[in-house]
Amino acid sequence: MTRRTPLATRSGRRTTSPRPSLRRLLPVVVTGAALALSACQTQSPIQTEVPYMPADGVAVDLGAVHVRDLVIISGGKDKPGVLSGSVGNDSGQAQRIAFALPQGQPVFADAPAHSEGPLSDGTQVQLPAVPVNAGDVVTLKVQSPSAPTAVVVVPVLSPSGYYATLAPTGAPTTASPTTSTTISTATPGGTATPTTTATPTTTATP
Repeated sequence: MTRRTPLATRSGRRTTSPRPSLRRLLPVVVTGAALALSACQTQSPIQTEVPYMPADGVAVDLGAVHVRDLVIISGGKDKPGVLSGSVGNDSGQAQRIAFALPQGQPVFADAPAHSEGPLSDGTQVQLPAVPVNAGDVVTLKVQSPSAPTAVVVVPVLSPSGYYATLAPTGAPTTASPTTSTTISTATPGGTATPTTTATPTTTATP
């Protein structure tokens, strides 16, 4: 006589696979998040490592000559404009820098050798007429003997607040290669050299 096993013993318990506990999963999740953040960091560098200009003006590099924070100070459209900024010359020779609006004649400033100083300190470097109002921008061509012409977009600001002392005064800088403004320079441990203006050269007549 055959003895059969009761059905209850066949279908009794249901086998379940063991589940990992929350404590085991937590380190894996944390590690994955850390890896994801490091990947984002490689694609997005820290902002303090990204060069930027925390000033109103623009920067221009012309070989050994570099101009920083370049702006134009003007009282209104078609009025004279004063160039403001700082100029450095890393070379051992004086450099003459030319500034010109697209349809205008250039004005000049001289940067002595191994110098760093303000652009319109004392004697102003002045454009005859600025074609826009304050708050707008203009295209300006900047050139030195040691580099090709750079074309930059320069903001035009009103002569108020920080720039109140740079309101255009007197006649604009003569647009002649023989006349320019010498940038006042500061030497380590010394005082600033007063700004001087070169006088036009004259040609003797027979």
